[in-house]
Amino acid sequence: MPSGFQQDSNQLSPNFYRVVWVASTGTYATADGNDNGAITPNSADSFSTLPTTLVKGKARARGNMRFRNVINRLTGLADCQILDIETGISGGGPETAGDDQVTSLAFTVRYDRDAGVVAACTGLNGSATGADGSTSITTVALAVKDQFVRGFRDATTATVRVYNGSSGTDNMLSITVAAPDTAADIWADTTVTRIDGTEVTTTDSSGAAE
Repeated sequence: MPSGFQQDSNQLSPNFYRVVWVASTGTYATADGNDNGAITPNSADSFSTLPTTLVKGKARARGNMRFRNVINRLTGLADCQILDIETGISGGGPETAGDDQVTSLAFTVRYDRDAGVVAACTGLNGSATGADGSTSITTVALAVKDQFVRGFRDATTATVRVYNGSSGTDNMLSITVAAPDTAADIWADTTVTRIDGTEVTTTDSSGAAE
């Protein structure tokens, strides 16, 4: 007897987008200042070796703030999940200490419904032109890339937890992040690729696996 199940174009159809940033074109500041810290999801207490100075602690906090800014922008396009995060440092390997500043970051964005992502991106920006100033945002992958670059460069100030290695204490401090490089450089250093997806309906019935 019939099961009563029918495929519907409104059912969840997750698509996955892999974001990879590798510092190559751009020059990302490491000296003390609002533009240092690059971008990282890992806080000071993610490591057994904590930041050794207040300057290093502030840099790590700025990296955290930039990652948060990126996530805020990506979730602003549509509900999503962030999966499989990887970071790398100069010389190879992942972050292993609080003093490390990443030179590469990769993560996957899962959108269960991504049909409105491009329109949401261009609506938020008020333009179909990407952060690099020339690319037209026509695909979800480009929308994700655009919001990653803009989030990376967002200038924000927040009161956050900062580890001071000089005194061995945690402090709640007002930290400001400024753009670490030009939009064009970060755009050139970033790739976004649709890595997987689920086809909701097919136009033929010749095979179940396509």
